[in-house]
Formats: sequence, C-alpha cells, structure tokens
Amino acid sequence: MVEIRKASLADEEDVAVLIRELGQAVGVTGDVNPVSWYSTLRKMIASPEWTFLLAEEGQTKHGLLILLILPSLYHGGNYAAITELIVSKEAQGKGIGQVLVEEAKRVARTMGCEEIDVSVEVDNEKAKGFYEKLGFKKKHADYGMEL
Repeated sequence: MVEIRKASLADEEDVAVLIRELGQAVGVTGDVNPVSWYSTLRKMIASPEWTFLLAEEGQTKHGLLILLILPSLYHGGNYAAITELIVSKEAQGKGIGQVLVEEAKRVARTMGCEEIDVSVEVDNEKAKGFYEKLGFKKKHADYGMEL
C-alpha cells in the first residue's frame, strides 16, 4: 500500500534520487554544485513555505511532489504551486501522481489557498494530459529567461 507523507531532512537522499530522475526525464543536463544543491534542498525542506510529499511503499520511494505556498496580494491570501512532480518510471500508471496531487490540494486548502497552479514544459504532452485529467485548466502562459 502506497502511503503519502511529508518528507524531512532525513529524506534528502531519497529526494535527490527522485529529482535526478525528473531531470533525466525532462532532459535537464549540466553540472550542478552538489554542496550548494544540498544546501538549497535542506533550506527548502526546513522552510514552512515548502512541502515535500513522498509516496512510499515500505522503504521504496515511488514519487515526490514539491508544493510552494506563498502569500499573494492578487489572490487575497495564500497561493499554492506545484513546482515538481515525479513518479518513478516503474511506478507510473498506478495512480501515485494523482494521490500526490490530491494530498497537495488538501495541504494547500489547510494553508488557506483557494487555488493551486502548476507549470508544464511546453512540449510535455504527457504532463499536460495528466493535469487536465485531474481538472487543471490552462489559464495563462508562463515566460522565462536565463539570467
């Protein structure tokens, strides 16, 4: 039985493994300074704005969802965003992603959010279909640039 729980600092290596798998899946490559990467991860896990949700079965970690809660003047309260979602390759198609999103929605509501957003890579049709199936609607376009 897969269980969803909030990750702690003790889970940092499991989180790192899942994030690497996400990077490989979306084609993110390049050198990352492991010292600064782990330092950032530890800050995020310890911060009340970030919630790391792990899907696990026994000792096996099947998925990770990272949720950011921020105050928003536009929303007149808190705003939630799914910043990352990964389900391990061997666990895909078993409903784990949906369970993670449902738990993220529950957490967001308890934090006073009335809306939850997610950004998807432009060419990631599989992710777009997944979120649309769960009731997400395309609302706006995100733009970005490297600094």
